[in-house]
Amino acid sequence: MGTNYYVVPNRPSIEEPVHIGKSSIGWMFLFQDANEPYRDVPIVWHSYGEVKDWLYKHAYSNADDYVIIDEYDEIVPLDDFIEMVERKQKQFKDNPDNFVYCRNVNGYRFEEREFS
Repeated sequence: MGTNYYVVPNRPSIEEPVHIGKSSIGWMFLFQDANEPYRDVPIVWHSYGEVKDWLYKHAYSNADDYVIIDEYDEIVPLDDFIEMVERKQKQFKDNPDNFVYCRNVNGYRFEEREFS
């Protein structure tokens, strides 16, 4: 069981989401590789650094244009999201199956194919 996370225009709605990735029990966070136009802002990330840079630039506070929400339509503050990703990164680093079905990008899990 896991929870998906998305970036959406700054309103609490899962309409027109961009999938950031998924948090599942026992695994490091799995990021969705992104390279797409989204409204007036291109979303391009292929590494954790690029994900963080994009989110800090566009979704850092409620005054910004985008927010992070989970699949239950709850807003997730960026700092809480980053803390969760980094906690899972440390907690599940020894899972030998972390990179069996996805790419290892500097120690972070990334998937090019769409998933839910």
